[in-house]
Parts: sequence; C-alpha cells; structure tokens
Amino acid sequence: MVLSNKSSLYVFFGGRWVLLLVGLLIYTKSGNVTPGLLLAAVLFHTAYSLLHLFKMGQKAAIAASFVDIGFGVYLLWLTGGLSSPFLIYCFTGLLMVKRFVTWRRLYAISFCYALFLPIIFAATSERAAYMYLLNHFDYSFIVLGYFGLISSANYILQVVRKQYRKLVMIYSSRFMARQPRNQGSIPYIEGLLKKVLDEREVILCMESDRQNEKVHSWKRTYFTNYMKQNAFLNGQRMYAQLPSPTGELESLYIQTLLDRSGESYGWLLVKAEKNELSILHKIYIQFILMRLEAIHFSSEELREAEEAAVAIERGTIAQNIHDGITQELFFISIQLFQLKNALPAHAREEMLPYVTEVEKKVKESHRNIRQFIIELKDEKRTINLHYAIDKLLHRITENTGVKPIFEHIGWVSQEQVDVEGAIYHLVEEAANNVIKHAKAKHLHVTIEVTSVQWTVMIKDDGIGMKTVDMHQEGRLGLGGMESRIRALNGTISFQSEEAAGTTVTACIPRERSTAYV
Repeated sequence: MVLSNKSSLYVFFGGRWVLLLVGLLIYTKSGNVTPGLLLAAVLFHTAYSLLHLFKMGQKAAIAASFVDIGFGVYLLWLTGGLSSPFLIYCFTGLLMVKRFVTWRRLYAISFCYALFLPIIFAATSERAAYMYLLNHFDYSFIVLGYFGLISSANYILQVVRKQYRKLVMIYSSRFMARQPRNQGSIPYIEGLLKKVLDEREVILCMESDRQNEKVHSWKRTYFTNYMKQNAFLNGQRMYAQLPSPTGELESLYIQTLLDRSGESYGWLLVKAEKNELSILHKIYIQFILMRLEAIHFSSEELREAEEAAVAIERGTIAQNIHDGITQELFFISIQLFQLKNALPAHAREEMLPYVTEVEKKVKESHRNIRQFIIELKDEKRTINLHYAIDKLLHRITENTGVKPIFEHIGWVSQEQVDVEGAIYHLVEEAANNVIKHAKAKHLHVTIEVTSVQWTVMIKDDGIGMKTVDMHQEGRLGLGGMESRIRALNGTISFQSEEAAGTTVTACIPRERSTAYV
C-alpha cells in the first residue's frame, strides 16, 4: 500500500504544496484574482494535510479524501475549468484514494474523474462536451501523463515488492547453513533458485556421490555424469546447449560451483536461452550459491570429523578384538595341539578325530576374525562403495597429471562384502597400473549396477600395449584381477592397442534379493 507511512505522506504533501503554490502564482498573474478563494485553497490544503499527517480513522480519512476531490472540482470551476492552473494539483488528490483501494479501483475512479470534468464544465458553459474538449486539447496530455505516472508507479512497486520477496527468501536461507547434514538441502536450494529465477528449471549437480545419492533424480544423475565426462565445460560461467536424456538439445546457463579453496564441487544448470538471465538474476544466484558453499564447507568438515571418529573407533574395536579374542583363540589352538600330542595310545584312535575337528574350527574362527579385523580397518567399508572409489581415484591420481573421471549408473542400498571388495580392489589395481605404466592423461572409471549384475569398466587414453605383453606371467597384476573376479563367477576382459589406451571390463553377477534403485 502506497502512502502508508509518515515519510511518504510528507513527500506527497510537500509535492502538492509545490503544485498549489505554482498554481497560485500563475493564477495571480492572470489579473482576475479572487483573494478569498486563494485563502480558502491554502487553508483547506493546510487542514487536509494536518488531518492525514496526524492519524485519524479510516472512514474519516476516506471521507476527507473525497471532500478534497470535491473541493478540487469546485476550485477548477472557479478558476477556468480545464484551463485552470490548478488542474495538475487536483489530479494528484486522487492519489490519496490509493491508501484505501486497489490499483484496479484507482484506475476506475481516475477514469471516471477524468471523464466527469469535461462533461460538467461543458454543461456549466452550455457547450457540447466534444467541442469543449477540442478547445482544451492539452487536457488530454495531462490525463495521459497522469495515467502514465500511476501506471509507472504501479509497475515499479510490483517490481520492488517482487525483488524484496526474493531477497527475503534468500535471507531466510541462512538457516539452512546451520544444518549441514540436512538431506533436504539440495532440493531446498534448487527450489529457492527456481523461485528467484522466475520458475525456470534448475538442476544442481554435485561431484560428490555421497551428496547426489541423498536425492535420487535420474535427470540430475544424467547431467552430473555428463558434466564429469566433458572437461571442456568446466568454465566458471557460460551459456551452452547440452543434450537432454531424450537426446534433444537444451539451452542452459552453466556455472561451476567453487569452494573456498577454488576447487570445483559441482555445477549449477539453469534452463535459459543465451543472455536471458538478467544481472539481478545472476546476483541472486551468487547470494544463494554463497549459502550452498557454506553448507558444503560445513558438510565436508563434519564428514572428515566423522570419518576420523569412525576410523578411530574401528581401529579401537579391531585392536581390542586382536588383543582379546584373537589371543584367546591362539592360546586354545596351542592347548589343543598339546592335548592331541598327549592323548594316550589306547584312546588316541577314538579321540583324535574329535580333537582335530575342534582344532580345525578354532583355526577357521581365527581366520574369520583376522579377516574381520582387516575389514574393520579397511577404507572401503567405512563408507559407501561409490564414494570410496571416488576418493580412491582422487588419492591415486593426486599430483600425477592424470584426470580421473568417475561415472556410476544405478544404486543399491547394500551388497555383499566380497563383491564390493572385489570391485574396489579391481579399480585400485587397474588405476595403479594406469599411473605407473600407461602415461595417460585421463582415467575413466564407469560402474553400472542393475538387478542382474555389476559392470565395471576402467579405460585410459595412454600408450596401450601389445596383446602378447598383457598375458605375460605376472604382467601388471592381471592374474590377481582375473582370479578375484572369477572367484565370484564373474568375467573380465582386457582390450589394448599400442598408442590407443587400455580398457578393462569386468562383469559380476548379483544376488537377485538385494535392493536395487
């Protein structure tokens, strides 16, 4: 609502006083002056201004506004009708009505007022209305100027209110930064961006698989994998056309998400034509991405602290098991060995099978516990497989000049430990081979899971090798890869040519009972 506070009222009445004084000055120069009328106009405007500046009831204010309009018509009638120097002053009196009505009603009231004036003045002068208007053609310009003024004011106020609401939404988003582990942070930021960008489609693609898996969206997964595979799109801001999941080209505004150290942690995609986003849109994007970066920073700190705490706890548990149960089992195995050797000859044949069986079970339990201790301390079991492999690739390729590109398709809530272990070690061995021997610039790892099988592909753009070299005994640890995959009834293949890179592909069947997304 306009003119709703004292500051705006002071400005409004100050402007009306200026218009009134200008009208008085012009009127006094015309020679035909009525001093009583001038005094009445000044006194009325003074009283009217004071009534509005010192609060009164709404009904009284409405009545006062319409009395002002009526007095204005009377003033115009006495000072020349549509030729009166007070015409603009009287039109501004209509603006006070806006305090109590909508813009649509103000337009209607103003239209009736503008139509009423020439009719009543033509009637009092006993002339046809259209002839009267022709003689006062400049009146139409004043009316057009008035409607242009209130239309502009309406438009500006709508724009200001709209932008103000957007700023309030952005300001309110600060509370999300205090909840870094809130799984709804990405959809919330996407929704906020969509609102401030006038309902344009927004997709946040996060490089971290751990963050992406919280929100299962096939479109987000598609664009995330596409952005990872196309390094040429890693400019900070740009417009581009990318293929959609259906194969159609989509016009997008792309901005790389950078953390405080300048490292990329994802991409923002906004559906927009080239140069469609305004400067205000881009400013709002920056404000919101500052909030997102704060959430990302807090999440990373919390994740690192969590991983450290989990590693310490697992190490403690593993050490306690090693110092406790493992030592006890070792002591029992020694006692069984001594018992076996101490059996009397007459009972040896009867008791030896039982003692041997117990000894076998103790050794088996000992092996299982040692494996359990290894798994407790193993990185791949502390977090989900996709995240572990992503972390593994970045660790192996760090400071090597090789760029890792990791893509995963599909997701399972859980998988057998030996299957995950085989996949993890396969990627680890193959990646190490690429770093040591391939002289590659890029390392592509793709893991796809369906309800039927896991498919793992490790591909590089290095120097490759001859097929005969690949099957040399012990060459590059390929035998270890093959035995590990085949132990799970899987298959593995190696494709390589000199100067054309190497591709390792493994397929591992899955249990049908495990959940698949």
